[in-house]
Amino acid sequence: MLRPDARYADLIVVRTACGLFGYRNRCPHTGAPMEWETDRFLDISGTLIQCGIHGALFRIEDGYCLSGPCARQSLQAVTLIERDGWLLVDMDLEQRRS
Repeated sequence: MLRPDARYADLIVVRTACGLFGYRNRCPHTGAPMEWETDRFLDISGTLIQCGIHGALFRIEDGYCLSGPCARQSLQAVTLIERDGWLLVDMDLEQRRS
């Protein structure tokens, strides 16, 4: 897939002991990409997703914002499917447009 700015990933994918979790790489507060460094999304503890713009912290398991200007909002989840060593992303047409 081609992106207007290939510097930013379109998705955030995190694997934990509980499974795989995927979200659109967009802050609910500003709509901007969230990595604080190329392909870096987790806070220093590795237990929360952290927005690189304003430091908001999100739970990995459900994308819920625990602190920051978008508190009580959530990241937009995407459905991930592991099949035969491949990771597939199931996004409906509406998600692709937004």
